[in-house]
Formats: sequence, C-alpha cells, structure tokens
Amino acid sequence: MITYKRWKGGKLMTKMPVNFQSPEDIIKFVNIVSSYDYDVDLKCGHYVVDAKSLVSAFTLSNSTNIEMQIHGDDCNELLVHVAEYLCN
Repeated sequence: MITYKRWKGGKLMTKMPVNFQSPEDIIKFVNIVSSYDYDVDLKCGHYVVDAKSLVSAFTLSNSTNIEMQIHGDDCNELLVHVAEYLCN
C-alpha cells in the first residue's frame, strides 16, 4: 500500500513496501533510484539507509518488511520504474 505524508516544509514523502528476491534485484533497484534526483531511503524497523547506496541497501538484503521512502513531489515515473519491487 502506498502512503503519502506532507512535511511542514511542503515536501511530500511517499512510502511503500518493497521486496527483493536476489542480490541482482538490489543492484538493479539501486541503479534505478540513483538516476533520480529524489532522496530515497529504505527502512526496516528502526534502521533507515540510503537507497542509492549499494552497500547500504545490501545491509537490508535478508530483511523482510522493507519500506521505500521517496522524499519529493511527483515521483510517479520512479514508481513505474521500480514497480517490479513493490509489494501488493
């Protein structure tokens, strides 16, 4: 489920669960999100890591319940490109 939250500064944060089946999925995901100007994080429990960092993303590779957080408005194009990793 995709959720949205607008911060006091007016910036929108879009949150949705993601899932990776293999290390190759993580590599592809990081390459995709790195091509966008948005700040993108991955959150699992109380850990939050930079989704544009391959090393950081791999720290969550064995985790479940990973949430992607996109900090920015109008991120629909990015959502289309990472759709295969989104949980329904």
